[in-house]
Amino acid sequence: MRIILADHHAQPRSALKALLGEHLEFHLIGEAVDAKGLLSLAEKELADLVLIDCELPGIYYHDLIYRLHALEPAPVIIVLSSEFEHSRKALKAGADAFVSKADDPGWLLETLQKFASREKKVSNGSLI
Repeated sequence: MRIILADHHAQPRSALKALLGEHLEFHLIGEAVDAKGLLSLAEKELADLVLIDCELPGIYYHDLIYRLHALEPAPVIIVLSSEFEHSRKALKAGADAFVSKADDPGWLLETLQKFASREKKVSNGSLI
């Protein structure tokens, strides 16, 4: 699974990068620190999934989710936040999932594996 990571804070970005690096099925293909950089990267690379900090500067995350879903093929979008109250808004805006930064890293891995498993089934023709 090809992943783009977008977070303007270096420490969470580093931790997520290390976590993803421990799992061979996840390939970090790019990082962004703002919405403009994320959109530029997402337009150039074919990401299967985008991890977005909901406080990413540049564009309100609702608009960012909309613009990412307009890409062909559209990536899965997981919104990350340290504030759980963002979950409902992110999902309503079209995010495929929400993971709290306060959750155990295993929860993020489980969520990523769920989408990776679904993608394998789609690419094998098992799902439409």
